[in-house]
Amino acid sequence: MKKFLIKTFYYATLVFVLGNVVAFSANYFLKKSSFYKSSFLVNEFNSDKKLDYFVVGSSRGLTTLNSNLIDEKLGLKGVNLSMDDTDLKTQSLMIHHFFESNYKADYLVLVLDANHFKKTSLELGNNDYRFVPFIDRDYVKNHFKKYEKSTLNILTNSNYNPFFAYSYYNLELLLPATLSIIKPKFRNKFDKFGNYSYPSSGHENNNATFKIKEIDTEITNPIIKDIKNYLDENKCKLIIYIAPYQLEKFTFNNKLEYSIINSSSALVNKNEFFYDKIHVNNKGREQSTLIFINNFKLLIN
Repeated sequence: MKKFLIKTFYYATLVFVLGNVVAFSANYFLKKSSFYKSSFLVNEFNSDKKLDYFVVGSSRGLTTLNSNLIDEKLGLKGVNLSMDDTDLKTQSLMIHHFFESNYKADYLVLVLDANHFKKTSLELGNNDYRFVPFIDRDYVKNHFKKYEKSTLNILTNSNYNPFFAYSYYNLELLLPATLSIIKPKFRNKFDKFGNYSYPSSGHENNNATFKIKEIDTEITNPIIKDIKNYLDENKCKLIIYIAPYQLEKFTFNNKLEYSIINSSSALVNKNEFFYDKIHVNNKGREQSTLIFINNFKLLIN
């Protein structure tokens, strides 16, 4: 029994050590790649050159605003750092990541979703693991520490034990890291400007006309105030952008300390522009971006 325990301990230690060697190596290659937006920003842009603006949001920000078209029409330089399946907490982390990586911009366009107008859950975001390569930075570690509620805290502790994080998120971290060794410039569903668009889905073929839900609400999420204060420290102006919804029109009752471009009803009942009820397709992205450009131009001139 004693020999069995000794052998078990030996092999477990060996697996743990070798696993961490692999995980530390994978973390290095993923950090040097362009696969996820967190490393794409650091490796593909020159921090010495100030950007005019950057866009942060969820999949609605990723697929609604085309930063390439904005730059072309307004003669600006910007980037879309929106990530799919993220909430306002993770978007705040991306904003910190931008400035803590020594980048500067005149404007942040924060694409705010309706389910975050008033509050955001205090749970770890589904795609927060994409910041694991930067766990050596205090703001990333503090984010994980604040929101990760698991017993092992595998993301929070990945700075000295990445093996557990890369084992748990093997498809999301280990495979991209392996690909990054071969193709370090490969990007995960976004172009060199950070943009992505949904194709036609068949949703746009629905010719029915739906009743539009008009909603009077307020923007009171405390995370936005924190973001605003942080932007003030970095001399960057906040612009809230409400991307189009197919069946909803939002109006806001409270006085805001920042500019807002409310395009929630810009494409209502125009089925041909939607991939689904909350995401536009490629044609809808062009229309949404052109409408945004007209409003953005008034705010920056």
